[in-house]
Amino acid sequence: MLRQLGPVAVGLGVLGLASFAFLSVAGRTLGPAELAPLATLWVLINALGPALFQPLEQEVGRAVAHRAARGEGARPLFLRACLVGGGVIALAGVLLLLGRHPVADGLFAGQQVMVLALFVGLVGLSAEHLSRGAFAGSGAFPRYGAQLGIDGVLRIGSAAALTAAGVATAGWYGLGLALAPVVAVLCTIGRLGPALTPGPHATWSDLGHAVGWLTVGALASQFVVNAAPVAVNLLAAADEQARAGTFISVLVLARVPIFVFAAIQASFLPGMAALAAAGDRAGFRRRLVLVTGVVSALGVAGLLLMLAAGPELVQLVYGPRFVTSRNDLWPLAAASGLFMVAATIGQALISVRSYRASVLGWVAGAVAFLLVVLVPLRLELRVGYAFLAGTAVAAVVLALAMRRQLQRPHLTAPTARAGT
Repeated sequence: MLRQLGPVAVGLGVLGLASFAFLSVAGRTLGPAELAPLATLWVLINALGPALFQPLEQEVGRAVAHRAARGEGARPLFLRACLVGGGVIALAGVLLLLGRHPVADGLFAGQQVMVLALFVGLVGLSAEHLSRGAFAGSGAFPRYGAQLGIDGVLRIGSAAALTAAGVATAGWYGLGLALAPVVAVLCTIGRLGPALTPGPHATWSDLGHAVGWLTVGALASQFVVNAAPVAVNLLAAADEQARAGTFISVLVLARVPIFVFAAIQASFLPGMAALAAAGDRAGFRRRLVLVTGVVSALGVAGLLLMLAAGPELVQLVYGPRFVTSRNDLWPLAAASGLFMVAATIGQALISVRSYRASVLGWVAGAVAFLLVVLVPLRLELRVGYAFLAGTAVAAVVLALAMRRQLQRPHLTAPTARAGT
């Protein structure tokens, strides 16, 4: 497991640091109010990409690993997954084109170039998730990590170049952010291994059943983790735009542990799926307990850091104009930790094809967010407590579902298809 995590952890470390450095450099150049639409784009790209395309990565990774273990190629299934991804991109393009004015006015302070950047970013992330599924399923984690690292280097490189050129318009930074994943894929997509090796025929139902449930779950989980910045933008009054920009920047910093968790997540699902396929209940339980303990410790460490030096750290990263308090920080840090726990359990449920239980947990979290965000509190606390409630409810519901799953005589759900 450590051999798998190493390259991915390095790549994610580069991507994570570069992403925050991107916002830090841009924030110092643009200021809180001008940073708000760019930070919103940053959040949307990093939310919609996983929500729309991570289900394809998960199922491609699981199916490639399953077929490779039997000495079979997965090209038919991978090509169908690419068609699904292309269809989603086409639909997103049409919707963004038709709604470019309200989207720009509601989310990007009227900057339509940000809508274009959002579409370009989604194209790149679609290709990244499909190729990463192929990498993970075939155990090509060095290529997985390399793609992540290249993406990160390009992000901070674009911000640094624009700052050095004296550019103080958010749109150009948005385009630099969007183009990074496109170029990263072009640099790493050369060899996809078993994903392009001929193999048994795959039907649309083989892919559609799993991806349908995974997409619903991914949309709900990404809503839970990313609704806060969108909500603060929508709820902020005209004189609260600077506060909204500061809140989004603080939220991004509080979610640093989630980037570290992503390194674990990349190899966690294929590994758990292999244990479930082998019927190794004891090994499955041990790995689940181990990884849940690690991410819990990571979340607690992030919370303690925010309580000890959060406001000072925010100003160190973004500059003296970004002022916040520990009362605003701790709910965001606690929610980030709970999200990692919930995501770990959700991935374990997916590995045994308990798709509906995973979806139920994230939908419950999304409902909790919507209910709490209606409470009339100060803007930052209103959204922060909603984020915390959503992740807490999701974690509890998913944990109960996992407990029921472990009590069953067989780990893998009886609806599993042999051919995928």
